[in-house]
Amino acid sequence: MDIVAHARGFASEKHRTQTRKYTNEPYVAHLDAVVGLLREQGITEQNIVAAAYLHDTVEDTDTSLQDIMRIFGDEIAQLVYWLTDAERGNRRARMAMASWRLGRAPWEAKLIKLADIIDNTRNMAESDPDFAPVFFREKREVLAEMAKNEGDRITNHPLYQRAAAQIMVTPT
Repeated sequence: MDIVAHARGFASEKHRTQTRKYTNEPYVAHLDAVVGLLREQGITEQNIVAAAYLHDTVEDTDTSLQDIMRIFGDEIAQLVYWLTDAERGNRRARMAMASWRLGRAPWEAKLIKLADIIDNTRNMAESDPDFAPVFFREKREVLAEMAKNEGDRITNHPLYQRAAAQIMVTPT
């Protein structure tokens, strides 16, 4: 079995009881959407796509980073590490830490995160107008850290531009 199919199957099984908050779709639909956004940009390298499928498994399931490393190898585990939010602290502290970390993450992790932001914010303004301003502000901070560390290389990337456009919307 190739690594991408293995990662999708593993993530699908780990997230099997979870659904998307606003759509009630199986959680794997989010993972498929993130991978689809990457593929639209010609990003097909197997370890990147596998990490995109696994990006929420440590954060949202009983899977450890050591499990990811043992099953999928060091490179994929490192990408998942950069994409996993901290467990400690209040929301503001966790999000500040995530923004700082993602600003310094490898390029490939940044691309996965941008696709994740795009999918997570797609319908949020309409679905949760009370929480959307908070979430969008947090994601603007992530993008600002990425821009600070990568400059034009990231800000000119279509995934960055699309994510930025979506989170600049002010929910009403």
